[in-house]
Amino acid sequence: MLLALDTATHYASVALHDGQRLLGEHTWLAYQDHTRTLLPHVQALLAGAQATIDSLTGIAVALGPGSFNGLRVGLSTAKGLAIARGLPLLGASTLELLAAEYGLDEVTMNAGQGHIYRWKLPSPAAFAVRVGPGEGQGEGTWSGAGSASEIELVDGAAPDRVRHAGVLAELGWQRLREGRTLDVAKIEPIYVRPPHITESRKKAHMQAA
Repeated sequence: MLLALDTATHYASVALHDGQRLLGEHTWLAYQDHTRTLLPHVQALLAGAQATIDSLTGIAVALGPGSFNGLRVGLSTAKGLAIARGLPLLGASTLELLAAEYGLDEVTMNAGQGHIYRWKLPSPAAFAVRVGPGEGQGEGTWSGAGSASEIELVDGAAPDRVRHAGVLAELGWQRLREGRTLDVAKIEPIYVRPPHITESRKKAHMQAA
């Protein structure tokens, strides 16, 4: 049984999947309150499926880009469960999840401050190839579609699309079967750009100099 956690934006979603079918899914408007709302939704999800943390065989998590706070909450929770229970950790980028859910060849997502994240792929066939195992990719590296090096940060606005963690759960099972697990100690969120607090400190340092 695989638990999927997506807290990358102000819409959050969790899902439980047994490898054959979706057992349950909770999607809600978390705004920036992921820390307080995530675990109660996970507990309710497990209770609804008459399952426990001990029933899990893997954890899948949305890696970003997205809200810096949301990404930290989701990934830290996923890492904590994976380490505590000795479970494999799987991941997918937020833009890849949007492409998979909405059948898009070009994906955009609001990045704040008048910017959008944009990821474009040549064709659905290319998407199918790119989400397969990457040659020469070691454990803990991110080789999926929508990696940080492929995502553009440009001016603009994008539709505010809701993601459902059931899609993440299905991709998680696919990657688990392919052996594409992540190194819990090394994996980091896909930020694309540094957190605002980092930018503020950099500006303050430059002004002080």
